[in-house]
Amino acid sequence: MRVLLTGAGGFLGPRIARSLLELGVEQLRLQYRTVAPQGVGDAQAGATTVDCQAANLLDMQRVQSLVEGVDCIVHAAAGMRGAPADMFANTVVATRNLLQAARAAAVRRFVLISSFAVYRSGALSKGMLLDETCPLEPSGLEKGHYGFVKTRQEQLVTAFTREHGIECVLLRPGVIHGPGAGSISPRVGLRAFGRFFSLGGGALLPLTYVDNCADAVALAAVKAPAGSAFSVVDDDLPSCREFLQLYRRHVEKLSVVSLPYPLLLLASRLLQSYHRRSKGQLPALLTPYTVRSMYRPLRYGNAALKALGWTIRVPTPDALRASMSALAAGRTSQA
Repeated sequence: MRVLLTGAGGFLGPRIARSLLELGVEQLRLQYRTVAPQGVGDAQAGATTVDCQAANLLDMQRVQSLVEGVDCIVHAAAGMRGAPADMFANTVVATRNLLQAARAAAVRRFVLISSFAVYRSGALSKGMLLDETCPLEPSGLEKGHYGFVKTRQEQLVTAFTREHGIECVLLRPGVIHGPGAGSISPRVGLRAFGRFFSLGGGALLPLTYVDNCADAVALAAVKAPAGSAFSVVDDDLPSCREFLQLYRRHVEKLSVVSLPYPLLLLASRLLQSYHRRSKGQLPALLTPYTVRSMYRPLRYGNAALKALGWTIRVPTPDALRASMSALAAGRTSQA
């Protein structure tokens, strides 16, 4: 199989490249925007060719040259930060360019790294299972800019591939963690006014370690049936409270204010009401829908991936130790 991997210079990309090589991909083309992927050659087999190319996916001419001669596109590039217009361009417009170039080049298979943000989790009751069978967001607007662009991206991919007969596989990771991931997920809580507000409490944190997630993407790219979709979460998930306790013990002594879920939901309703009455003078940072989506206690499943043959490379206790060690080292280097 000849594979193009986009976003190969990011956090997840180099690990996906390594996992694809370990699965025996014969030709691997790696797209990056500014930072070339590091360490990919460590897993390179003798008969495998790896080609790294710098390219902006908003440049249609470069995109057309990227997709030439490949059988499968694994699309991991996305706009995670910046202004809403930049996020939309680097996620949705870039994906549209790839899809159009893939159709013109007769690429057989398109694998998208989507997100948990596309699930309509706010409609689930406490304790329900969130997996591939759950309903999807109609627009994602209620989840903010990131939720909107990832929902729109997945809708674009599913509609385009269905219309043009391209095989489509979707991966929807939870919270990807590991060395290089950055700080605490907002699912755990938020920093404000010199305090850390613990919001997730006893709810499970849908973690997937970066190496485990990369293995899932590579396996699905090579083996999953067309039309498949997979939630990507690890086993033995900690609660948000347990994650925060580990962080405070190993990384940083935080001053914590805990907000129980019922109080958080009430506060979000009051904030939304004042936002409307004041005509937007106070931003509605947390709406009732986002609270229900992110902080309501749910269960998470990975049975579909395991049925495909996915196994956990790094168990959760080891993954958490690696993440905490990396976060602590990052704080030390900044001091």
